[in-house]
Amino acid sequence: MTKAVIHSVFPIPIYTTSMERGLTKQELQFVNEQKKHCFKNEGNINSKDSYILNRKEFKNIKKFLDKHCKDYLDTVICPKNKVELYITQSWLNYTEANQYHHKHEHPNSVVSGVLYIDADEINDQILFTSNRGYQLMSPTINKTKFNLWNSETWFFPVKTGNLFMFPSSTTHQVQTKKGNNTRISLAFNTFYKGTIGSDRNLTELIL
Repeated sequence: MTKAVIHSVFPIPIYTTSMERGLTKQELQFVNEQKKHCFKNEGNINSKDSYILNRKEFKNIKKFLDKHCKDYLDTVICPKNKVELYITQSWLNYTEANQYHHKHEHPNSVVSGVLYIDADEINDQILFTSNRGYQLMSPTINKTKFNLWNSETWFFPVKTGNLFMFPSSTTHQVQTKKGNNTRISLAFNTFYKGTIGSDRNLTELIL
């Protein structure tokens, strides 16, 4: 009997890589200084500066992120027109023990990303939730047999230097922080710059 093949149709791309260096003394000093100027978020705190990558202290980190935004655009989206994926807002998140980062998406953005500046690779993770919507009937899944097709959630362990990028509509969260370190991450949103759509098809948008 011919073996059946299961195809993954319309998968969600979760782009992962790592920064191959630690933060410099000056960059870390800047990160620690920003913690004094934060807003209270749902579950944790984030920097008041929501364009943090425009600061000169982060110019080299921005170059690293710009490079991977281009790679995501060229590898995942593959636009026909001359289009760039540029970083719009960016901010720092600080999560202490017993704090969390609530379940959310990123409106008004194409691709979002998070760079982990300080993470505990034993306890810290990022959790993604399926956006498939309501299912009329769904049996209880055998916990030993979770896979890409039957799971409602999927988590990735994280460590310092990890970068995750994903469609901004993807629901994600960070569960209650364990361990003694302060988890610090740099999050950012992106948007298109250039021409998308088609003049001939009356769908053109010049950004």
